[in-house]
Amino acid sequence: MDKKTRIIIAIFLLAFLSVFAYIKLKNRKDSDPYKMFRIFAKVYDIVISKYVEPVDQSKLILGAYRGGVQSLNQNNSYIPSKLMDKIKDRFNMKGSIGIKVTKKGNYAQVVYSNPESEAYKEGIKPGTIIRKINSMQAFNMSLYELEAMLHGKIGEKVAIDFYSSDFSKDIEKQFIYKQYPEVSYRIETIDRQKVFKLYGFTEESFKALKEYLKNSNIPVIDIRYSSDDNYREMVQFASYLKKRPVTILRKTKDGEKEITSNIKSKYEDNKIIFIATSSLTMDAAEVFANTLKGNKNIILVGGKTAGQAYKFTTFKLENGDYINIATEVYTPLNKKGLLPDLRSFVDDDEIINTIRKYLKELKSNGKQKKAA
Repeated sequence: MDKKTRIIIAIFLLAFLSVFAYIKLKNRKDSDPYKMFRIFAKVYDIVISKYVEPVDQSKLILGAYRGGVQSLNQNNSYIPSKLMDKIKDRFNMKGSIGIKVTKKGNYAQVVYSNPESEAYKEGIKPGTIIRKINSMQAFNMSLYELEAMLHGKIGEKVAIDFYSSDFSKDIEKQFIYKQYPEVSYRIETIDRQKVFKLYGFTEESFKALKEYLKNSNIPVIDIRYSSDDNYREMVQFASYLKKRPVTILRKTKDGEKEITSNIKSKYEDNKIIFIATSSLTMDAAEVFANTLKGNKNIILVGGKTAGQAYKFTTFKLENGDYINIATEVYTPLNKKGLLPDLRSFVDDDEIINTIRKYLKELKSNGKQKKAA
């Protein structure tokens, strides 16, 4: 066999081995889910046969379903049909206690509290930990269940068990479901500094924000506790502050769709605008903060945000149960990171002190450059 023939055979052999290795790897990868199902079946059999107490098999399987969807996103929910029958009508009821929550691990945390509500006046403010609703443990409830229980018939009572602001004690209060008007913004004074608290992206809050920016020497827009999902109006706000059109992406399994601002006016001043953020900033406000990050006259101050937001859809299963899962994600075109420009504790005073310290250093550096 001559040298040329040996080289050709070696090449074909190498190609054959490469294809064979690829097929084996692909088949092993494709079979992994089935191996996992077999492992699940094995775990199920061991628990049924060896667990020290009688096992409710339905409860075991429901727990697996619930854990499965929540492992992808902690706000995904699996809702058994019996539970759905009890709570589904609540979403159509107009009564509430004026708060919104998110699920943080095994507890529920308030992300918005209507400043006009009794809950707010009793100390249930953003950051408050909710332990129980009508004696039901919050850690046993999905976000879907929690949201349902925070709605009810106007005039009916609901018991809320929560930690005090310093976490030193549990407090249980009864509230009456009421119909509270949505508050899209408030202007409050924090340590002598007027702050624009933005709760919702509406025409009303947009008009008020423009007026606030015009009259404020140190504009501070507080979105720490915003949980609005009006993305179309949000890009208008962002476009006005960035002084140019803004586009974000709405992503689904079917593809991407752009949401672009069409506003013609823009912020004419060159004053620095501070945007206060926190880990409780949610939905459109998260994308708003990430869209503005990196703009030369905008400084993000406070805590880390996720930078993108999800929208959830409920699906009914063949057995009558339901799952509520993330089906849309909203994100800026170019993500610039999730950390604020100025890190700060999220307390009101800390935010203002961090801003003042930054401005003082900025002024001092300016004087030094001038002197040089």
